[in-house]
Amino acid sequence: MNNLSAMMSEIEEYLTPAILDSAQHCAQRLLAALPDPDHPERNRVLLAYGGGKDSSYMVAYVRYIQGLIWQQRNSTFQLRISTNRHAAMNDSVMENIDRVYRALRIHDDAFTECLVTDGLQIRLFDRHLPMPQSVRQQNRDDVLMNGHRFRADARSTFCNACNLSMVNSFGLAAHYDGGVDVIITGDSPQEQTAYLAWARHLSKLFDAPMADKSRGFSGFLHTLDGVAARYFADIYGADQVTPAHRITWQLARDPLFFNIYQDTAYEAGAHWALLTEFMHFRFDELMFSFSESDCGNPTLMAHIRGLRAETLLQRSYAEGIREYVRFALGLMVQKDFPPQLIDEMAARYQDDAAIARARQRAAQFALDAFGLSETQLVCMIYSPFIAAGQQLKAWLLQLPAAPEEAAVRALLSGESEDVALAQQLTQLSGLSVAQMRHCWRSAAVSSLLDGARGDALSRVLRFDPHKAVIQVNNGALQDIVTEVISGR
Repeated sequence: MNNLSAMMSEIEEYLTPAILDSAQHCAQRLLAALPDPDHPERNRVLLAYGGGKDSSYMVAYVRYIQGLIWQQRNSTFQLRISTNRHAAMNDSVMENIDRVYRALRIHDDAFTECLVTDGLQIRLFDRHLPMPQSVRQQNRDDVLMNGHRFRADARSTFCNACNLSMVNSFGLAAHYDGGVDVIITGDSPQEQTAYLAWARHLSKLFDAPMADKSRGFSGFLHTLDGVAARYFADIYGADQVTPAHRITWQLARDPLFFNIYQDTAYEAGAHWALLTEFMHFRFDELMFSFSESDCGNPTLMAHIRGLRAETLLQRSYAEGIREYVRFALGLMVQKDFPPQLIDEMAARYQDDAAIARARQRAAQFALDAFGLSETQLVCMIYSPFIAAGQQLKAWLLQLPAAPEEAAVRALLSGESEDVALAQQLTQLSGLSVAQMRHCWRSAAVSSLLDGARGDALSRVLRFDPHKAVIQVNNGALQDIVTEVISGR
């Protein structure tokens, strides 16, 4: 059965005249772009859905277009909606997705299928679908290994591996069960051009093979698969790259891209009633995290900034938090967040008592999502094993009952196999001995402020967006120093 008739009558009172008009034009453009426009039901269209405020609006808009074509043709395209999950998405994201699907009458609709990708596993959406423990473990390892290599830089720690995983989920969903004909995107033409340039730039950085431009989407995926293989070989070691780190690129067929950027605005304030009253979208205390509404990682980015100030810089946790909050609220303004959401986020960190509560929330989330303790996060901030223990002494000095430096060096250089010490270091860092030893053999990554180095990871870090250069007090040096802050 299809539920489009009931959905259309319910949603239209929440859509402005401008949106209704743009949807009519968009429906005609999409119909003309389908490979078989005379038989809409023979065409399958893919839409990625992260579960946040903007992508929820995208789902509603595309679902409405699906209904318009059905009204005009008594048939419409098959819509495939795919959500890529990771450990920093808690259950409230699945709740929001389920509420959106119910409001749009997507469940049990003959023209729509909803998928969830967990690593390499792809399944039909279910509100209570458990996340595989293997995915949570992979995400934990990615955070730790990226975090140690990039000295706990916020975006590199949490976003590099996640972004590549998201690209892979596109490939999985585009290939699943016979493939798709069209992928709908809300990115501007400039953003799409930037993505292609980004892929080609990364392929040059990592000396990865570049697919022929004529290969379309599968070529884009193939190029990034080469990048992913080399990136994770550097982070983990060539013999530790798993299939979950690669990118699916051999597709059943190459889909076309259809852009709806020009048809409507994405600012949440422009469709607030549709989002919160019709689709019952809720801004969870953890998942609404600065410029994200479906991911708790920015909360951990702020937490790590606070811990860094408290430990490495010998200042206070609150000072580090306030630096991050100033930076991240600026990102929210740049991304056109409604003023009430910016005010709500600022209130979470408005004074020392609020910051103390936020610290408890963040510490618990780090445990729940990634199984990481505060001690292990602090270890990541020092990155003591990188470059044959460049920061090892500083890390050991701040530890109560620290192991002997010489013993640690002997273990990680392979000169000893002290089992008790290995267990102690794993407890303190969250890393296995093999992972610590790979860090030991790995060079430090240089930041925007360091002398320019030509290695791929240093160049990835330097050219990553959403960062700022700030002046901070360094209590250890008793001086003002220049630092780079990044985040979301």
